[in-house]
Amino acid sequence: MDALVDLARSVVGAVLVAAGMCLMLGGCVGFLRLPDFYTRVHAGLVVIFGAVAALLGLACVAGDAALALRLLVLAALTGVLGPTLSQIAANSAHTGGIAPQAGRFGGERADRKGRAP
Repeated sequence: MDALVDLARSVVGAVLVAAGMCLMLGGCVGFLRLPDFYTRVHAGLVVIFGAVAALLGLACVAGDAALALRLLVLAALTGVLGPTLSQIAANSAHTGGIAPQAGRFGGERADRKGRAP
């Protein structure tokens, strides 16, 4: 019975780590492909949630309860602080006057939409 529980923990942990890695890869591609700061902030959130999933998966397969607890605390801190810091950065960019880009490929800024340059 103990071996079955260990196998289930290993499978759940591996699935969470794999899902987290896929999310982080997608977020990194988003950093490279998205046109402006505000959309890249969203890609950063995907990376953060991927890191949380990977940390939860590592906590599942951790052999030591103290290590698992530390990984869970790290996942909780990452999950709370990541979006908070992204919000602060986006708010600072907006206050600083950085306008989001409009259009399909971000060719036109939203603050100049419909006006002659």
